[in-house]
Amino acid sequence: MANPVDLRDRAAMFEKRADEAKDAISRAHYREMAAHYRALAVEHSEIMRADA
Repeated sequence: MANPVDLRDRAAMFEKRADEAKDAISRAHYREMAAHYRALAVEHSEIMRADA
């Protein structure tokens, strides 16, 4: 299972890419990817807490 911290880091990476993207389509894509990884981080955090 992926580490929630790694997933949050990946979300931050995609946010940075979105900020640096030149066109609207790329910005939107990177923001969607960031949101996806943030959601995964939350899910994995909840699963890890439930397993503890």
